[in-house]
Amino acid sequence: MIWILSADKDFQASMSPPLRKLFGGLMIFEDAQAMGSALKKESPEGILFDLRFDSSSSRLLERIYLESPSIITAAVSGSRLPAVAEFCDGVFSDDDRPEEIADFFREQQSGRELLKQYGLAGRSAEMIAVARMIQQVAPTDITVLITGPSGAGKEMVARAIHGGSGRPPEKFYGINIGSLAPGVIESELFGHEKGSFTGAQGRRLGYFELAAGGTLFIDEIGDLPPDLQVKLLKVIEDKHFFRVGGDRLVATDARLIFATNKNLMVEVGAGRFREDLFYRLNVVNIIIPPLSARPRDIPPLVYEIIAKSKYSAAGSKGIESNALRLFLKYDWPGNAREMKNVIESLLVLSDRGIITLEAFEKYLREKSLHDRNLPVPTGRTPEAAEHQLIIQALISIKEEIGFLRQYVVENLRPDIGYSGRLPDQKESLNLSENERALIAQTLREVNGNRKKAAAILGIGERTLYRKINKYGLK
Repeated sequence: MIWILSADKDFQASMSPPLRKLFGGLMIFEDAQAMGSALKKESPEGILFDLRFDSSSSRLLERIYLESPSIITAAVSGSRLPAVAEFCDGVFSDDDRPEEIADFFREQQSGRELLKQYGLAGRSAEMIAVARMIQQVAPTDITVLITGPSGAGKEMVARAIHGGSGRPPEKFYGINIGSLAPGVIESELFGHEKGSFTGAQGRRLGYFELAAGGTLFIDEIGDLPPDLQVKLLKVIEDKHFFRVGGDRLVATDARLIFATNKNLMVEVGAGRFREDLFYRLNVVNIIIPPLSARPRDIPPLVYEIIAKSKYSAAGSKGIESNALRLFLKYDWPGNAREMKNVIESLLVLSDRGIITLEAFEKYLREKSLHDRNLPVPTGRTPEAAEHQLIIQALISIKEEIGFLRQYVVENLRPDIGYSGRLPDQKESLNLSENERALIAQTLREVNGNRKKAAAILGIGERTLYRKINKYGLK
């Protein structure tokens, strides 16, 4: 079922035939209030908004975007307003043919069905592209490399590929190279024979052997030690290997899926990753962008996590609209994994099982304070870093002296005749001069990178910009 919101009879007449042909059912509304009331009772597959002469219904469009992300939305707007594009899946103009708009709805519907089929939450073009690639590669035995930042959902994509492969559902094995000590990686992957090393009290099967007939997912492959890269290359090429300490070839037919949060081409250039192995892995590369690059996926992902949580309130959406708006503004450096942890935490602490704006704002404040207190990688030598810490400590002491001086000025009795200076005060304790010198020195050490300088100084970038302008620094 597709709905149209338009008071223009000609527009209704032109759009109705192609939409009705593709979706069967069609409903037309001439005002946003009537459609808003109807949405409380049922949800269509998609809604087409006519915003050419009246943009007031854009508020309803935003509400649907936030509260009902499963509905496909498109708008016809003569000016292609950016504000409209933010809250809908597609924006068209008078020049676009009705058949093109109808085809857009059909493509979106197909993409949403694929995402649902593979257990992925989203609505962005990027995630729909990922789902289409899964559909193409899943039935084959081709090696797949999944690239994306930590927490973006690489293992979910690997499981989706396995789910569509026709292999036994229970035969999915995953191993994270980055979580293992270098000395145990070989044994974990290839197994070992009894007595092959100290503590090897019996034969142990590795993941290549366990995953025979199924799928082996190897995460953080960029962290694989160079000596094991050679052995992995041989396994991919020959489909057999030796256990550690063994002298008998072991065959494997496991489907191989790899993942990394590193740029393997950069690793190859740096000599940390074999070029021939890279080309063996990179037969098909599925790229998952960070969540900050696909904000359209945030609302459906939020509702998916809430729906699966045992802590959400029954019969509610589980999150206030204002809180969800703030979710959209936050950049989620930990991606979907961070979002899941935040949602679970806020739901557990909520009295009503609903995420409020105040609760999420509190989380952001606490995270900001925690991040400021973490050590910041600076690329300096230990001696230089220690020197910087000493300077910051001196500045902190001078600030305390400044507060004390202000307190004395404001609270000392006038009859004592205090002059406004502490005894033996020297010009080197001038806070502004020292602050200017510290900022200038830090900017020099990071080659003018203001973001790095702000992190080292423990202040926000905007604060740093104001101080740079204040002191005439460049």
